[in-house]
Amino acid sequence: MSTIIMIIRDFSFNTCFVCTDIDECASNPCQNGTCTDKVNGYSCSCYSGFTGTHCSKDIDECASNPCQYGTCTDKVNGYSCSCYSGFTGTHCAKDINECAINPCHHGGVCRDDINGFTCTCAAGYSDKYCETDISECHSSPCVNGGLCNDMVNGYNCSCLRGYTGRHCQTDIDECASNPCQNGTCTDKVNGYSCSCYSGFTGTHCSKDIDECASNPCQYGTCTDKVNGYSCSCYSGFTGTHCAK
Repeated sequence: MSTIIMIIRDFSFNTCFVCTDIDECASNPCQNGTCTDKVNGYSCSCYSGFTGTHCSKDIDECASNPCQYGTCTDKVNGYSCSCYSGFTGTHCAKDINECAINPCHHGGVCRDDINGFTCTCAAGYSDKYCETDISECHSSPCVNGGLCNDMVNGYNCSCLRGYTGRHCQTDIDECASNPCQNGTCTDKVNGYSCSCYSGFTGTHCSKDIDECASNPCQYGTCTDKVNGYSCSCYSGFTGTHCAK
């Protein structure tokens, strides 16, 4: 406390008075600061984070909106930011790169989004992380009993005998090689059948039927022909079968 002594002389009574300066800081008027006493007054020097005549007002550091993507909590001489999902940093200004951990499998391309990511999958893969191989066999592309083999972004068909083509859709024409030498060919699944012309027999109609085998020429020699025969009669005999 500073004391100012003032001596006042009253000549009318030939006496003196002593005056003492009142310490206005004695009542601690500066709530969050230091008080400096003055003549008939005082002044406050506020601590950091406070303002006002009596340093009673907390400065709102959140007033300037320092948290770009988050909520601000005011504190004494400072603030703290609670960032929204997907953001980080003192001021929540930095977007978290969710692609940094390479979440997209099998060559998928990652695009960073706010609080997430999107995978653009390579051909043949699907789902969020491109982790699933698309089954191109799901639609049953192989017909006629063909077996479907799933591949990455494709498939192939193992056809049953008698079929060909990408989807086993084509019946192989076993008659194309003309297997029936003396007859007509009927194509079948994985095979064929021959209808032989008259006078021929065998799987491929390649065997001439021997019409002489039944000895039709009674008194003569038989000459086999296609679908027939002829008789050469012995002397003294005649007729188709040399029987006369």
